[in-house]
Amino acid sequence: MKKQLLDTVAIVDGISTSAHLAPAFRAYGVKCVHVLSSESFPERLRPQINPADYVRSIVHRGDVQETADALRDLGISVVLPGVDSGVELASLLADALQAPFRNPVELTAARRDKFEQIQTLQRAGVRTPQQFQSRSSEEIVEWARAHARLPVVIKPTRSAGVKGVKICRTLAQVEEAARNVQAIKSWYDEVQDEILVQSYSEGQEYIVDAVSFEGQHKIVSLWAVERDRSHSPRLEKMLVVDHTEPRFREVIAYAAEVLDAVGLHYGPSHLELIVTEEGPTIVELNSRLHGSLDPRLTTAVSGENQVSVTVEAFVNPTRFKQTLGDQPRFEGFCGHILLVSPKAGVLSRDFVWDSIEQLPSCVSVKRWVKTGDRLNVTTDLLTALGMVGLFDAKFDRLLADCESIRQIEHSFFSDPEALAA
Repeated sequence: MKKQLLDTVAIVDGISTSAHLAPAFRAYGVKCVHVLSSESFPERLRPQINPADYVRSIVHRGDVQETADALRDLGISVVLPGVDSGVELASLLADALQAPFRNPVELTAARRDKFEQIQTLQRAGVRTPQQFQSRSSEEIVEWARAHARLPVVIKPTRSAGVKGVKICRTLAQVEEAARNVQAIKSWYDEVQDEILVQSYSEGQEYIVDAVSFEGQHKIVSLWAVERDRSHSPRLEKMLVVDHTEPRFREVIAYAAEVLDAVGLHYGPSHLELIVTEEGPTIVELNSRLHGSLDPRLTTAVSGENQVSVTVEAFVNPTRFKQTLGDQPRFEGFCGHILLVSPKAGVLSRDFVWDSIEQLPSCVSVKRWVKTGDRLNVTTDLLTALGMVGLFDAKFDRLLADCESIRQIEHSFFSDPEALAA
């Protein structure tokens, strides 16, 4: 039988890290098409999509069959979500197109909706936090009072970028956070009716970035995560660790259980978990690439990144499967650190980007704000100043630059003229 070669890939909402996918596929001669998941997709995010990377770009207007028909002539082999807003549509389109490499459509909700995800894992016998979902803030408060020890976590069922996610240590905070979920839209401007409350997990947080093909999972990178958990679980920094060390075997085995349970057989994934006294426990699984990353960082450390592994899995699945057991060699250290604002106000002058870019381990800086923008106290990605990518051969120098970044922030915001009311 003649071996079928990958010809065309569809990408839904190809922003953030997934903006690298189409150029990487094109380097192998694979064509890409772009699907925008909604006519109401936020205008602020659209400039990240480069039309020149795609042979066709279409907008989904609510009818899956209509969108599938607009793509059917291209012989699409796989439909990949770029970000969370594209997860469900990618699954439904792949099923409608009968794409050869697709995840089970009946588990689509488990790969996006945070409540359904935990329910699915519980049915599969995978360790999870306790949870309850409601459209009533009063019912959320009552569940927290009766069924869980404080603190608890309140989040939207379609959360992204930790927007709307709060750690609540009192019932008054539970009520406030629950009401806030329904008062705000998601990162992708989706209306959020459902409120999710979960028991709080204590321990070291890790992020597991993987790529799957035919139900086999390759760990690309494991990140040790630090967050400010005073109220919202705001990212401080995350550093890559050597996932081949024996101490991470339980984490990796747990990640595989999660991916199997939600039917993530093909494509990249981004799993956040906490190692509790009972063992690894999911925070949430995102069935797409790790967002806002500089792919050069993990490439410098271990020789590969999640974009390159995703592309190579579909372009050369035989090699992907043959090399699953290979152990990467780690050289150097890398990480990302979130730039945060401790105050609210209008940015009166340019942030001191140059001071950060001149640090020895700085590789890249994503600038998300400019002079004249209104800042809020940073609680999530949407309210952050930006993101810094770091790499260094010496771990001590990397940590020293992390400290320097916090000192640079403190010095800038200590200036009373940095912000206007």
